[in-house]
Amino acid sequence: MVQEIARFSSGSGHMAGPLLGTGQDGNPLLFSSVADGWEVSRWDIRTGGKVWCDREGMSGCNDKALVRISGGGLRLAIATEDGIEWWDALTGRRLPEMTWEGWTIWAVADGVLPDGRPILLGAGHDGVVYRWDPVTGEPLGDTPSKGRGIMTAVGFVPSPDGWGVLVSGDDDGRIWRWNAASGHQLGEPVEGHDSGVSLIRALPSAEGLLFVSGDQDGVLKRWNAATGAQAGPPIEIRAEVYALATARVGGTAVMFAAGSDEVVRAWDVDTGEAIDLLLRSSVVSALAQPDGTALLATSTVQGDIVIHACALRVG
Repeated sequence: MVQEIARFSSGSGHMAGPLLGTGQDGNPLLFSSVADGWEVSRWDIRTGGKVWCDREGMSGCNDKALVRISGGGLRLAIATEDGIEWWDALTGRRLPEMTWEGWTIWAVADGVLPDGRPILLGAGHDGVVYRWDPVTGEPLGDTPSKGRGIMTAVGFVPSPDGWGVLVSGDDDGRIWRWNAASGHQLGEPVEGHDSGVSLIRALPSAEGLLFVSGDQDGVLKRWNAATGAQAGPPIEIRAEVYALATARVGGTAVMFAAGSDEVVRAWDVDTGEAIDLLLRSSVVSALAQPDGTALLATSTVQGDIVIHACALRVG
């Protein structure tokens, strides 16, 4: 069951990219951006009012991520045509001293090193997967080995022992894996897709160390980050996926996808079984709630941001 609980205009006049997160007090936070980079905002989910808005502009918004830092701070990182831009996510203060300029970054993801330090990962147009310190904005040591193609997707898969796996995908459909702490490559890249990899997300699976990748042909594949082996059969949507999100809903790990056909779909992460979900949008963000439900944030093509309460049953 999905119930709309809030709807408000972003003021952009076209589709906004929502991003849900959690504050230090456990309450949900909502951010949005637009693809051309002219605005990034934080919203009050209850009232639909803007908590802050930055209209200084940047060279596009390819992706964004929230990174929690020590002391309860929260950073918002945005991947642009020129590199990375940073904000204090809670106050909206732009952090120009942390700006990194070098290459176009197509995707970003947050992670945690074995010693507890947070990191930001970026998929570079130059074929490099970058790592940055979200406190200072400085690159973290040597970047992983340069691939033969353009890196177009990146994710961080936490492991029970804390070491974590950095995974990425390139424009030739290959899947790459590295030790997130050392940057050492894990095995050879896997010829994972017939078209370029567009998205990667870690999966909250009972089996652990799983992630999902999506390509430009609308095919989703689940992988074991430790071995590089595919986990289960592919899921064929036949529409390009623009957004992937995951959350535990009622004890079930659920994967959500939205794309070019403006349909939001859902699956049980562990079984691959489809979950009935009547929701239309080309973008989606998800956030698990303490009561076992999840919040879903979507956007209409006119720029309305819509918040849904989600309680699902597999069947």
